Amino acid sequence: MNVAVCVKHAIDEGELRADPSGRPQLQGAQAKMSTFDRNAVEEALRVRESKGGTVTVLSLGSPDWKKSLKEALAMGCDRAIALSSPSDLDALATSYYLSRALQQKGPFDLVLLSEGASDTYSGLVGPMIAGWMDAPFIGYARKVQVEGSSVGAEVSLDDKTERVDAALPCVVSVVSEINSPRYPTLLQIMQASKKPMEELSVDSLRDDRAPQVTLKVLDVAAQSVNRKKVIYEGPPEESARKLFDALRKEGVI
Repeated sequence: MNVAVCVKHAIDEGELRADPSGRPQLQGAQAKMSTFDRNAVEEALRVRESKGGTVTVLSLGSPDWKKSLKEALAMGCDRAIALSSPSDLDALATSYYLSRALQQKGPFDLVLLSEGASDTYSGLVGPMIAGWMDAPFIGYARKVQVEGSSVGAEVSLDDKTERVDAALPCVVSVVSEINSPRYPTLLQIMQASKKPMEELSVDSLRDDRAPQVTLKVLDVAAQSVNRKKVIYEGPPEESARKLFDALRKEGVI
């Protein structure tokens, strides 16, 4: 069972601050593996542990994104493929180059991604990769089980959960509820530097199907939240009752 998992090196949204106009202050902002991608890596490792095989982690971006690949290797992935791009790519181009790398460096039985990146959260790259590879796609899986030549998944919908099955090879995106990602030990972090990491340029992957980058982000602003800043004083029981009554009046509960 050869499993591939795609990760994104994203801005740490927990560390972001906004200026008075609402624009995020990106200068000096820390970056890390996208929060939800750690769940995808963990699930790929669990599939390997139950079915054997290898786990390959891929990422596309600038040189700084190798930090996320090294973290995935420390978690237990066997090898990494780093795709370097001289410019920012939209979801369509990102999915195209990832699919090209998967096809060239495969074959892979299962490709795992998170439900969406923690910074943009478009949720488009997974199904687009499946489209480029002409493979079935299962989205928002909260449980993944490989049996023989097929994969079954419990899929989270708005008001229910459904069982979905598809033939391998297949592309699957997972939700954060699927597992609790492991944290690598110091020894695993040190050993990760000895694992193979191959670097590819997007130019080496391009063919006549390569899409043009047509989508650009012009501006980003944080949503302003005005709080009522109501303070309830008095004994805990009385304050809790006042808070409960206020929340019920607002329709929160």
